[in-house]
Amino acid sequence: MQPEIDPSQPQNQLWGGGGLPLDQQQPAPSQQPIIITKPKYKPELNLRYISTAIYILGLVIAIALPFVGGDVDIYLMFEISSYVCCSSFILALLIDAVYLKGKSDWESSLGLPNTWSLVTLVLSVIIALGLIMLLIINIMTRISYS
Repeated sequence: MQPEIDPSQPQNQLWGGGGLPLDQQQPAPSQQPIIITKPKYKPELNLRYISTAIYILGLVIAIALPFVGGDVDIYLMFEISSYVCCSSFILALLIDAVYLKGKSDWESSLGLPNTWSLVTLVLSVIIALGLIMLLIINIMTRISYS
């Protein structure tokens, strides 16, 4: 014979609520969590597109400038063309460095490794500084020969 159940005593259940009273049980969430395995960095303003456009525009101007110079000395036009090309490359590198800084911050906020973003950022800045020094030296030697 089975013992009788006293309705005034709390009952232990083997399944369902796990022994918790009904007022302490929490309903199961209706949405499942979404886990993104490879998140992509997509900023509102993608500076990488802007830096690429600046570099391509500077390169096109640098290539076209000697041919549309008219009666001006061709060597002067090639020199100005090289200044434009170098300046556009410097500007593109610096804008790309700003993009990489944002990407590095985004990666660290998600707990992802940001080593390659930082390495690329440092290399971009070092190359840009080297080109700035080269451009300044080139301009200063041009001024001293004038």
